[in-house]
Amino acid sequence: MTIHHRFGLLLLCLASIFLISPAEAVSPTVIKMIQDKAAISMEKLRTHMMAGDDVSKIVPMMKNVKTLADKGEFDAANRLLDKILLSFSALEMPEMPDSAPVFINPRQVTVTGYKQSVMEAFITGDGQYLFFNNDTGDNPKTDKDIFYARRINDVTFKFMGEIKGVNSAEVDGVPTMDRMGNFYFVSARNYSKPNRFATLYSGKFKDGRVSDLKAHPEVSLNLPGWLNMDVEISADGKTLYTTQTYFSNDMPEQSYFQVAHLKDGKFEIDSHSNAIFDRINTADIEYGASISSDGRELYFTRLTFKNGGKFTSYYATRPDKKTPFSTPRPITAINGYAEAPAITADGRLLYFHKKTGDHFQLFVLERAAN
Repeated sequence: MTIHHRFGLLLLCLASIFLISPAEAVSPTVIKMIQDKAAISMEKLRTHMMAGDDVSKIVPMMKNVKTLADKGEFDAANRLLDKILLSFSALEMPEMPDSAPVFINPRQVTVTGYKQSVMEAFITGDGQYLFFNNDTGDNPKTDKDIFYARRINDVTFKFMGEIKGVNSAEVDGVPTMDRMGNFYFVSARNYSKPNRFATLYSGKFKDGRVSDLKAHPEVSLNLPGWLNMDVEISADGKTLYTTQTYFSNDMPEQSYFQVAHLKDGKFEIDSHSNAIFDRINTADIEYGASISSDGRELYFTRLTFKNGGKFTSYYATRPDKKTPFSTPRPITAINGYAEAPAITADGRLLYFHKKTGDHFQLFVLERAAN
């Protein structure tokens, strides 16, 4: 069947949207809005099909618009059309230009007064503190806890001890914080059905202590085996980036990114998450997100188990905070068993941890001048 024939059949399938009559409870304005969005979607579909683009994820959604409209579920049809248009935006986003950020000059970071692993680094917005966790494989044995250090210079920090109020007898890690001092981290302290399998927690950071601790089960899938393995909060505290990760036999089998927005003290998963991460999420394991202060750059790690396993750190960009991220590019200066690139608030430095010998060491890259 030719592209022309396929598009013609789909056009017939959707044409009835333009014939729908407003139900008593639905305003003509809503109907007109749906019809306008459907018209734009069909024109975009025709253009992309003629160009040979992959629209296999979009076509079923467009067919479902008609199904929803036939049932009188106009609000759902309208939301689905928004998702469709965002998916087209992802297709239309140009590849990153050659001037995309490049990081160079890897240097080892020293945390004076500390000898265990430094992992999942986060630099506070004012640049004064390094938050991090150690590793369960450290010697002496540890359950993984969260610590902090004060900045001396780009490659030297002074160890300040554990962050009080967050560590438990279980795994605690992946610290992040917004500019108001709202502190977020991941913990396995109460991974249970009564707690909706929540692993994301938050509190208020001040002077090395976190108070008013609370769980965030609203971003959990509430399914055994699944957990929020990683977390990153935006600088303004309004947007949360996390993973939905499935573990089996203590190993991740699936992991993908989602984004949520703060509303009335709780986070709601963005209905456009799949479209926003359309070029990021794959069948491999995505995790370790770090977002730039303007929300336009994403840094993360992908683990693939093919050919014995490989860790690759990537960056992706987008023109604004609401549009999908571009196809990611590898950060070539990060290699080996290395993870979790963390961008500083000024965008100048990129920290990451790497296995050296029997533990993980912290390293830093600097952004090359354009």
